Parts: sequence; structure tokens; C-alpha cells
Amino acid sequence: LRTTITGLQLEEDMSFSRFFSGRILWDEGMASNAYKWTKANEGGLMIGLVGADHVKFEGGITGRYRRLAKEDQQLKCISVILNPTLIDTRPSGSVNMATNLASAASKSGMDGLSLQLRYLKQGVTAGSPESRESGNTGGVLALADYIVVSKS
Repeated sequence: LRTTITGLQLEEDMSFSRFFSGRILWDEGMASNAYKWTKANEGGLMIGLVGADHVKFEGGITGRYRRLAKEDQQLKCISVILNPTLIDTRPSGSVNMATNLASAASKSGMDGLSLQLRYLKQGVTAGSPESRESGNTGGVLALADYIVVSKS
């Protein structure tokens, strides 16, 4: 790992312990901020768009939020993964990459759910008439999954 989440290029590979520590702090920070927001906004609904690794297996944001909110039965936390593959839902080591790729291929196409974020080319102002022209689209960022945090 030579690139940080902010895009900083490292001279040497990042150790796994530093990567893991950073991921744990990141998940804890997102869960903590979601919890603080839901406590401060009674009856509010929070939707966070996050990567699958932040919600899988209850070890990421979802599990950390539940730990913080365990005393408050009013707070609910639900995570939904769009188009999960076998590797997203099975215990570590129980799925090989070939099986996982076959699973992913079967979910692609018209039957798969897609949550996408369209972005514009540099210099095109959002909301302008030019922003509606297809040639000014910079691309589409696929968002794989999301977490929903609600008090209702």
C-alpha cells in the first residue's frame, strides 16, 4: 500500500498494522459522528454512503454504532449492501476469488442494483446549462453500498 486515502504517495509500503489502525479509527470516527448526530437530531434520519468494507460482518460502522447506542433502544442502525458477492457475505477463507468473480458476473447487467454518483468535467459548473450536456460528464462513480441510521 503506497497510497493513502487522501491520495498521498508514500515512499515505502504502509505496514498492515498501520493500514488496519487507520481503518479502525476511520470506522470508529464515522460511527461516533453518526451516533452524535442521531442523539442531537431526535427523529432524524441519517443516510451514509460508504464502501462495503465499512459495513461488512458487523465489524465496521454498523457494529460500532450499535455498541455506542446499546443503552438507547430508540436508535436503530441498518446496513444494506447492493449487489454483494460471495466474498462479502461468507466467512474469511471460505470463498476463493474464482468463485467470487463468477458470483459477481452473475449479478452484473440489468438484474443488478446500481447506486451511482455522476460527476462533471473540470471547469463545468454544477447546475449550469452545460452541466446537463452528456459530453460534459466526467464519469460516474459507482457507490457499492450504504448504511442507514434512523431513530424511527
